[in-house]
Amino acid sequence: MVELTLKEQEARKRVCLALDVSHVGDALHAVIGLSDLVGTFKVGKELHTTACNEGIPIVKEIYDRGGNVFLDLKLHDTPQTVYRASKACCVPGVYMFNLHIAGGEAMCKEAVRAVKESKLHPLVIGVTELTSLNDADLVVQGLGIKYNDLVLRRTELAREWGLDGVVCPANKAGDLEKRFGSDGFIYVTPGIEWGGKKGDGQKQLYTPDLAVRDCKNSILVVGSAITKAEDKRAVAYDILKAMASQI
Repeated sequence: MVELTLKEQEARKRVCLALDVSHVGDALHAVIGLSDLVGTFKVGKELHTTACNEGIPIVKEIYDRGGNVFLDLKLHDTPQTVYRASKACCVPGVYMFNLHIAGGEAMCKEAVRAVKESKLHPLVIGVTELTSLNDADLVVQGLGIKYNDLVLRRTELAREWGLDGVVCPANKAGDLEKRFGSDGFIYVTPGIEWGGKKGDGQKQLYTPDLAVRDCKNSILVVGSAITKAEDKRAVAYDILKAMASQI
């Protein structure tokens, strides 16, 4: 176990490791091996579905091993369905979960209501737009808006509708924080690259040191940079040191 400096400890709290793996055993192995260097573990659709199919309560398994979970299911459905799904997210171990802001005001507010009514109060984070997209992709969809403008508008709506933060590209978070503030509002930032490694299909990228320099209240979602590294602990620690230099 590495003895972290105070700034490295602060950096650790802001690292969320994406457990984008197909095998539950691999995910739990990462939790056990990296929990002293990682603050939160992201459970997405792939791992969540795999664990469900195998009858494994993945959130509980991670929580029992000392990990907090970012439940990355990107809820997007009718308001009542999202209300009930949000209730189901309020279990020990879930630090935060997300939904698509594109689902609209009623849907987002029902998620917030579900959390307020529960004994546990995980953070509700709104997805602005996927980091796998860019301006050209939005043109194909006929949305008639630039990527940056869409992220900006949806962050504004997230604030208005009472969400606790947004998922946004790391290279956009700093400007968003300057505009919308960080008083209890967090910026969850995928699209982190390190050592030439990045998530498959990512088009909005940034390095962890610049990410924390530009945005003071961000949580960095790091995946392939660590999970595909030959020495995962060494890379995770290098990332912490880079972040600590800017905190």
